Amino acid sequence: MNDWSDAERRVEKAQQFFEQRKWHEALREIRAATSINPYNSSWFFNMGLILDEMGRFEEALDAYRQADSIDANDLHTLNHLGVDLYRTGRLDRAIETFQRIEQIDSTFEPSYCNRIIVHAQKGEHELAEEMFYTARLYKEHCPHCYYNIGCSLEARGLYDKAIFCWIRSLDLHGHGQQADIHVRLGQAYWKKGDLEQARRHFLTDLRHNPGRTRTLLELGELLIEMGRRDEAGEKFRRAIELSPNHPGGYYHHGRFLLLSDEDEDAAEAFNAALQLDPTLAGAHMHLGRICHRRGDLEGARNQLRAELQLRPDEPKLLLELANLLMDTGESRAALACLKWLVTIRPQQVSGWQNLAVAQFSRGHYQEGIASCMTVLSKEPDDTLAMYNLALAHEHIGRYETALMWLARARRRGAVDIALQRLELRLRLLWFRKRVGKTVRRWLRFPLGQGE
Repeated sequence: MNDWSDAERRVEKAQQFFEQRKWHEALREIRAATSINPYNSSWFFNMGLILDEMGRFEEALDAYRQADSIDANDLHTLNHLGVDLYRTGRLDRAIETFQRIEQIDSTFEPSYCNRIIVHAQKGEHELAEEMFYTARLYKEHCPHCYYNIGCSLEARGLYDKAIFCWIRSLDLHGHGQQADIHVRLGQAYWKKGDLEQARRHFLTDLRHNPGRTRTLLELGELLIEMGRRDEAGEKFRRAIELSPNHPGGYYHHGRFLLLSDEDEDAAEAFNAALQLDPTLAGAHMHLGRICHRRGDLEGARNQLRAELQLRPDEPKLLLELANLLMDTGESRAALACLKWLVTIRPQQVSGWQNLAVAQFSRGHYQEGIASCMTVLSKEPDDTLAMYNLALAHEHIGRYETALMWLARARRRGAVDIALQRLELRLRLLWFRKRVGKTVRRWLRFPLGQGE
C-alpha cells in the first residue's frame, strides 16, 4: 500500500469516527492524511469541521485558511471561515469573508444569513435587517435567519418581535435543533416581565439538555426573582453537582446564600469560585460586601480594589461596585469605576447619574454638572438629574440657576418633600444674597454731611 492509499484510508476512518462523535480519533486520522497529502482542500475543510465540534475555533480557522489557500472559490469553506471569524470576535474580517462569497455567487444565501448576526453584534441593526430581507430572496424559510434577526431585535429591546422570530425559527428548525433558542426565549420573556413564560422556556431547554449548567443558573436567578427561593437553591446546588469545576455554580450559590444572610457559607462559595477562576467578575465585590457587613473596613477595601483591577464590564456589577466603594470611603476608586462604566457603556444613563453624584462628593461640581447634562441629553425628562443640578448650583452659589432647574423638574411632574425643602432653602439663600448685595452697594457711598 502506497502513501496516497494510506491517506485515503485514514480519511475514511476519520469520517467513521466523526459519525460516531469520536472527535479526538477523527482529528488524529485526518491530520495523518493531510501530512501525507497536504494539497487536498476538502480534507482541511473536514479538519475544520472536527475542530469546530471540539470548540477549538482558532485551530479550525487555520484549517479553513489552509483549505482556502488551495481552493479560493469554495463557498462552504469560506462560509465556515466567516462563522469562526465571528466566533473568535473578528467581526470585520467575518463580514469581508461573507462579502467574498457574495462576489463569487450572489445567490448563496448563507453569506447574507450569517451577516445578520455579525452586524447585530456590531450594533449595526439596520444592516442586519437588510441582510435578513436579502437572504429571504434566496431562501424564504430559513430558521437561522429568523434566529439571527431575533438576536438583533432583542438587543434593541424589541422583545415581542424577537420572540416571534425565535418561535418562527423553532417551527422551521425543530424544537431540539437550535442550541440555545429556549434560553433566548426565556431571557426575552424575563426582560419583558413575563416570569412564568420565562421559567417554562428554561425548563424546556433543560428537558432537551439536562446537564446544561448555564440554564440551571439562569433559572435559579429567575426563581429568586419569583420568590421561589428554595427551588432556586436547589438549582444552584444541582449546577455544582453537575459541574464541580465550573466557577459559575459556586458564584451564583454564593449570591443566593448572601440573600439568606448566610455570610460565612457565602464567603466559602465565593472563594471556591475564585480558586477555579481568579479572574471571575463579581466574586471579590461580594467578598468585600461581606467584609463590610462584618465591620472589616480594610478587608472590604482590599476586596473591592481587587474587583476593580479585573476591569469588569457588566453595568449592574459596576454600579454595585461603585456604591460599595463609596460606602467604604473609597470615593476616588468609585469615581474611576464609574468613569470606566460610561466609557464602555456611554448610553448607560444610570452610569452618568452615579458618576455625577460621585463627582459632587469629591467637590468636582463642574464635572458633575457636565455629567448631569449628558443624562439630560439622553433623557430630557429625567427629574433626578435636574434635582442634582439644582443641588450642584446651590453649592457653587448659583441660586437662581438652581431654582430654574427645580422649576423645570416641577413642570415635568416631580413633586416630593425633598424638592420642596430644597426650593425653600434656595429661595432663602437667594433672598439673603440679594439683601447682602444691596447692603454692600449702600456701603460703597459715604453718608451725606450736614451743613
